[in-house]
Parts: sequence; C-alpha cells; structure tokens
Amino acid sequence: MANNSGIVPLGARVLIKPVVVEEVTKGGIILAAPTELKKEQRAQDRGEVIAVGDGAWADQPGEAWCEPGDTVVFARYAGNVWQGEDGVYYRLVNDLDIVARLSDAVEKENG
Repeated sequence: MANNSGIVPLGARVLIKPVVVEEVTKGGIILAAPTELKKEQRAQDRGEVIAVGDGAWADQPGEAWCEPGDTVVFARYAGNVWQGEDGVYYRLVNDLDIVARLSDAVEKENG
C-alpha cells in the first residue's frame, strides 16, 4: 500500500482514507448540497488504513490492531481532516480511536 498523500503519521497516529459518500445516486438523485456533503463525509466512521505511526499501539498489549490496507471503523468525528498532495481528504486519528477491523465479507455486506 503506497502512501501518496504526503502525510506521514507520527507517534500514535494512523492515517485513514475515509469511505467517500456518493454525491449522486445511481438514479441520478443528488443526495446533499456540497456543504452538507462535507459535513457528512467528516462524520464517516469507516475507511482504509494508509499509514501507521511508529508509536501506534506501543502502550497496548499484543500486536498492532491494523496495518495499511485494512478497512477499519473509527470513532465518529475523531482526528483531523487533511487534504493530501494527491487531492484526497484523509483523517489523521489517534490509534485508540480505531475500534474495529472489518473482514472483507463484512465490508462487502455493509458496502
């Protein structure tokens, strides 16, 4: 998994690419105004791990909870939103704000 964002998480931080909320349904219906859509995207609580800081989960027993490429659930409104060099918006969250790792089957079912 390549990190093309230009954002490198430090310490106990994890860089996540949130699942993007679709702006238009398959039938062509617009779901929300752009400002409301931005709020909704910030509220997302699921995304793909892009990079993990070198201190993530260091104070927790056991192995790391996730690694780049994993789909995770994180605390709603957690962390900071940053736009990467690639134009994509990312969330930089604390390691303990990640509450679950999703299997491929669960991710596909909840799309």
